[in-house]
Amino acid sequence: MKGKVKWFSNEKGFGFITGDDGVDRFVGVRKVVGSELPKIGNVVEFDHKDAKKGPQAINVKILESTSSTRADDEQVTCPSCSKRMIPRIITGPPLVHGKGSWTPVPKRSICPFCSQTYKEFPASSGEVVGAIIFGIIALGFITFFFSS
Repeated sequence: MKGKVKWFSNEKGFGFITGDDGVDRFVGVRKVVGSELPKIGNVVEFDHKDAKKGPQAINVKILESTSSTRADDEQVTCPSCSKRMIPRIITGPPLVHGKGSWTPVPKRSICPFCSQTYKEFPASSGEVVGAIIFGIIALGFITFFFSS
């Protein structure tokens, strides 16, 4: 029988396939033939099995691989723990734009599993200018304080 993958979670190890007959079938990772796991939209061939909890797909073989727009496609591998993940962005002190207006500045991204830095973000020109202005003001206060 043929069908399409409706949903599949690599993390959970299961998903659902909608057969050409319109019936949704549960599929577990152990019922997939080969090393590639199914993705949403893949065309698959499978055998039907009636089970206590409903119809299942077994002996699942991927026939056509399609590109998916799921968040899984945006995952990268952490160089520290080797897990597939979507990096989390850590922001730093905000840039002040005027009266009560500010923007947090992205500093780096980290792995949500091991918290190791995945990527450092370069300082923006606004941050550099802000740091220079702060340094000049601080230097002025220090000079004034020590000269008094």
